[in-house]
Amino acid sequence: MITELTDRFDALMASLQDVRHLILQAQPPHWLPLTQSEQHSGLRPLTLLADLITDVWYRDGQDGRETRSRHGLVLVDDTIAAAVQQANSHKDQFRAAVQQVQKELDKTAFSEQLGGLGLRHAALRESLHFSGLSRLHLKQSYRHLPLLDHAPLKAGFSWYAHGRSIRRLSVAEAQEKLLALGEDKTHIQVQLAKLNHLPAGQKLAQVQTLAPVVRANLVYADDAPRQRQAMNVALPLMIPGEVLPAFNEIPPEPPAERTRQRRGDQKVSDEPYLPSIRVHLYHD
Repeated sequence: MITELTDRFDALMASLQDVRHLILQAQPPHWLPLTQSEQHSGLRPLTLLADLITDVWYRDGQDGRETRSRHGLVLVDDTIAAAVQQANSHKDQFRAAVQQVQKELDKTAFSEQLGGLGLRHAALRESLHFSGLSRLHLKQSYRHLPLLDHAPLKAGFSWYAHGRSIRRLSVAEAQEKLLALGEDKTHIQVQLAKLNHLPAGQKLAQVQTLAPVVRANLVYADDAPRQRQAMNVALPLMIPGEVLPAFNEIPPEPPAERTRQRRGDQKVSDEPYLPSIRVHLYHD
């Protein structure tokens, strides 16, 4: 089981390095925006793309929910496209191997196995421009390289930077979540007392702030299998063909302030009523 996990990881890394080599060798037409610090350092966009493709590690101090990403466009020929498909297949096989090991090992033993994988391919890890890479980042290992089937005529990029996921909760469900955090804790007792002041039928909203994401709206020719496609973009889109589609340029980092107006019918309060479980009240 452990041998298979290691073999799957090594096969994944070999396939990603193959894609990296082919792209750097072909120097295809591309567009990736760079931050000011990246521009000042002399980093080339295609080098950044190659590094992102082969980067499957956490950076020291990186939030476990965060993944390094960058939107953009790059043309790929048949050879590169085939290598990308092979790499995506190896990603799926590695993910399946990890899930199998998770079933067989306890949490401590599983973490030790991931730690061992994170130390493999040290030469590649140390060659990337990201500093302080350490343990294995499963989300970055699993995510597919975004290869399109057909070349769009136009790609429109936009930041979606202030999204929220809202899930309705009952008072009883909120109480259960608070109790799971420890009834003996003072701050939980305070929130349980606040909850007891609400009527049993009060509807609550559990709010999760979503990480900023770039959305791409793609427009295809009239004779294409589909005319429009919208998708989140974590890595530059790999596009078959010889000419980049028309596209708009947006900065590599999300805007600091909200660019879209709040909906006038927003019913969830801004301030959390039960901070420990991110629960807000609905307005009347």
